Amino acid sequence: MELKVNSFTYKWNADWAKLPAMEGHSHHGLVISRDGHIITGHATESRILVLDKQGNLLKEIDTPIAETHGICLAEENGEEVLWIADAESAIVKMTFDGTVLKKLTKADLGYDEDQVFSPTAMAWDALSGKIFITDGYGSSLITCLSTDYDVLYVLDGTEGMGRFACPHWVYIDPRKDPAELYVADRANHRVQIYDLDGNFLRGIDQGLNTPSVFGTFGDYMVIGELEARLVLLDKDDQILGYLGDGSRHVKKEGWPNRKNESGKIIPPQADIPAGEFNSPHGMACDSNGDIYVSEWLLGDRFTKLELVAQ
Repeated sequence: MELKVNSFTYKWNADWAKLPAMEGHSHHGLVISRDGHIITGHATESRILVLDKQGNLLKEIDTPIAETHGICLAEENGEEVLWIADAESAIVKMTFDGTVLKKLTKADLGYDEDQVFSPTAMAWDALSGKIFITDGYGSSLITCLSTDYDVLYVLDGTEGMGRFACPHWVYIDPRKDPAELYVADRANHRVQIYDLDGNFLRGIDQGLNTPSVFGTFGDYMVIGELEARLVLLDKDDQILGYLGDGSRHVKKEGWPNRKNESGKIIPPQADIPAGEFNSPHGMACDSNGDIYVSEWLLGDRFTKLELVAQ
C-alpha cells in the first residue's frame, strides 16, 4: 500500500519490526542513533530495544525504569548515551551497556515537594550541551539544564501562546540556524516554538490535533498526532498534508484499545487496516525520509513508512 501527500509517496510497511508479541500497553518513544539504528522501548518489560532499519532486533538493554516514555540521545566523549524519561518520576542517563550515569528527580529540578513530576521527553543541544526536560503528565513545565545539571530556566507557556497543557514532547529542530525548540502542547492542540534561551518565537495553532511527537528529514518536519495521523510540514511550518489519518478510530469504544461484547478491553490491531494509524506516540525520521512509528495501545504496533518518491 502507498500513501501520498503533496509530492511525497510512502510505502506502508506493517511488518517492519521483527519482534515477539508484547502484551503490555506500549507508551514509549522512538529515536534513531547516528549509525542508523532504531531505539525504542518494550511494551511489557523494563528494556530498551535496538533494531536495524530492516527491523531485526540487535540488542536489548535492561533499565531501572518503571515506565519508559521519551527516549533521547546525547553525546559524551564521542560516544552516544541514552536519556530516558521514566514517566513515574525521573529522568535517567545510561550507556548502551546499561550503566546508569545520572538520575534526576523533581528535587534536582527545583520542584516544590507538593508539585507532581511526571516527565515525558527530553531534548539535547549538541552545541551548548543543554538538556530540556518536559513534564508533560505532571506540572506541564519545561526545564532547561546546563551541562552541570543546574536549572537555567523554566518555561510554562505563559510568555508564549498561553499556559502549556500536557507539553508531551520537546524537540530541537536541526533545520534551523540557530536551532529552535519545538514544544508539542498537546492538550491545547498546538505547537509552541522557542529559541534555546527560552524566548518565544512563534506558534502553530491551525491544522493540528493532539500533536505529540516530532521528527525531521531534510527541510521537512513530521508531527505525530495521538488522534491519529502524521502531519508533514515544510521549513516555514506550513502544513503540506496528512498521512495515515485514522481519526475515525478515536471514536470507538475503548480507544486506543477496543471493548469486546462482554466489555473487556482488548488489543485493537485486528480492527486497524493498513494505511491508517490508531494512536501514534513514538516517531522518528531517518536521513532518507523514512518514518518509523510506534503506537499507544496494547501490544504495540510498529510501522515503517518508506519514502519511495519525492
